[in-house]
Amino acid sequence: VWESENMVDYWSQRHYANVDIKIGAWVKTSGVNVNPANDDARWFVTYAFYDSAGVLIGETKLPVNQTQATSTGWIADTNAAGQTILPKDSWKTIIKFIGGKDATGTVWADDFILVGRNGGWAGQNWNTSVDMPTGWIYWLPPNGGNDGLLSNGYENTKVSNEATHSGMNALKFDMPFTRTPQDGFVGTKRCLLNTTAKGNNGSVFNIENVKGGDVLRATVWIKASNLVPDSAAKYPDTWSVGFTYGFFKGNENNVGFNSVDGYPKDMSFKFPAVNSFDWTPYTFDFTVPETPDAKALEIRLHIYSRFTGTVYFDDLQITNLSIVSGTQYADAIPTNFTVFQNYPNPFNPSTRISYSIPTATNVTIKVYDMLGNEVITLLNEDQAQGMYTINWNGVNAQGSKVATGTYIYSVKAGNQQTHKKMILLK
Repeated sequence: VWESENMVDYWSQRHYANVDIKIGAWVKTSGVNVNPANDDARWFVTYAFYDSAGVLIGETKLPVNQTQATSTGWIADTNAAGQTILPKDSWKTIIKFIGGKDATGTVWADDFILVGRNGGWAGQNWNTSVDMPTGWIYWLPPNGGNDGLLSNGYENTKVSNEATHSGMNALKFDMPFTRTPQDGFVGTKRCLLNTTAKGNNGSVFNIENVKGGDVLRATVWIKASNLVPDSAAKYPDTWSVGFTYGFFKGNENNVGFNSVDGYPKDMSFKFPAVNSFDWTPYTFDFTVPETPDAKALEIRLHIYSRFTGTVYFDDLQITNLSIVSGTQYADAIPTNFTVFQNYPNPFNPSTRISYSIPTATNVTIKVYDMLGNEVITLLNEDQAQGMYTINWNGVNAQGSKVATGTYIYSVKAGNQQTHKKMILLK
């Protein structure tokens, strides 16, 4: 028996009564026993519905078609119209995939279905595609994916081992040039602020001691091919991928959408004008809203409506830049030397410089003026593999405030070195 988590998630507070709900799954069989005599010899997909007190409302059992030993491909196994109409709202819906004790052969089940018929709203049913690991959600056309149908290239979306930045898998979008414009996303489940949570595929949320006004940094590694620079130039807002981020009032089941006012928000990445590029970190810094309602965070890896091409996402990380200064980010394990643009920039009176080192080495960070004169050495010490942030408060080596202007910061780690510009405005 395979059993789901509670499929009534935080997008929809419950699955609704008095709606004709279409449920089921796509199944494929190989070598199963034909014409089973009883339930012990059958394969099933079942949906069980429970009220707010945890009492069973009802269950719909869908026997897998075993009239042929091997199916001709994937077949949608669904209930009949009018078969599943709940007398009460379901606050917990559990899907089971069951093989009886005497059942034989192999059966696959994927793309579990829960959708209101004839436009009725039954509530959402996240994580219905087995390609998406636990801890992630998705919205994939045409109807969020929870009608068992995918289109516009999103049928190619999966967790893949074809290319990885680290670990075993990465999230792959493969969007054909001829597709009909429509956007979709795969995103994290909401993570409570003031926690450190490790997710799937190298994701790390380090958002401890968060308060309103703190700056968080989202970083994801991307590898891309089959890009179309002309389309990107013509449709910069819709031929793109990026983050959608949002703050919410909670993250548990049955709380509904409950977003903080004004969220979620979209942010697009600007890809180079090339047809392909290797693993590259893309970052975005954003501020925690100053309201006690902002209790949870969600990040979506978003493919916007006109984008075409192949992209892999890996190693999504969220870090609270406001509490890491000259110390290592918890649980971050970078594989490349990377220096990020300082934040804020321009700045007054202070700014943060973040970087990652893939191996233990000596790290030196210096600030220069535009004439090449050294202003201050911020760091010169041995550091372990990790991601770091250090602050500069706009003073020189003697502790005096420096003038408004453009400065260069240099980060040297072993035999690797990077320089970037930053602007102090008063």
